[in-house]
Amino acid sequence: MDFNSWQTSAADPVRRKRLLAGYTVGAIAVAGFATFVTLTASGVVEGPEEEEVVDVAFAEEPEAEKEPEPEPEPEPEPQPQVQAPGPRMPSIETPVEVPDEAPKEAEPGADTGNGDPYARAGGGGSGPPLANPAEPVAPPAPPPPPKAKPTGPIRVTENVTPPVSLSQPAPAYPAAAKAAGIEGTVIVKYAVGADGSVSVAKAVRGPAELRAACEATVKSWRFKPAMLDGSAVSVWRIARFPFRIKT
Repeated sequence: MDFNSWQTSAADPVRRKRLLAGYTVGAIAVAGFATFVTLTASGVVEGPEEEEVVDVAFAEEPEAEKEPEPEPEPEPEPQPQVQAPGPRMPSIETPVEVPDEAPKEAEPGADTGNGDPYARAGGGGSGPPLANPAEPVAPPAPPPPPKAKPTGPIRVTENVTPPVSLSQPAPAYPAAAKAAGIEGTVIVKYAVGADGSVSVAKAVRGPAELRAACEATVKSWRFKPAMLDGSAVSVWRIARFPFRIKT
């Protein structure tokens, strides 16, 4: 490397132009920056000074003089309840002298006053309190009237004991109806009386040629009567009689 070439100033017109251009740009930049700083500093406007805030406390108004509250009146003391005294007990005196005469016998039923004094004393006696004679005594309630017995036949319900058969034969097949080939079922409604006999017998269904024989047979039946509340009653019953010709 040749050190002498650094100390020798060679003519370089291009280098001089570059340096001049650099100086010019630098000067313009410095001038612009200075102008910006000047304009910015002059444009700042100081704001108004803040007013000093002063705390103001209002003077308290004097409280109105309050009237003293009246003192409450003392409550009256409850008076002890005094129980009404009962009759006073007779005092027992010790005899000093022995009487010569014997005491007279009291008449039967007379009150001599020598009975038990505690029986009449009130307030603490163990016996029942004496009745107030001024209060009327209510009469006892009358007994309920007896139930009326039914006059006619009734239906057999759960409260009625049904009649029990004693004699109950079956009706015979009428010869005329059998010869004519009449068949069917006869239904008879009958009433068993309080004496156990059949008072009413009426055929309500079946061939007419067979009804009379069934009604006559039912009227001959006998029963132990039905019972209601321990009494014999008359009740309604129904019987069915089928008639079939055997071949």
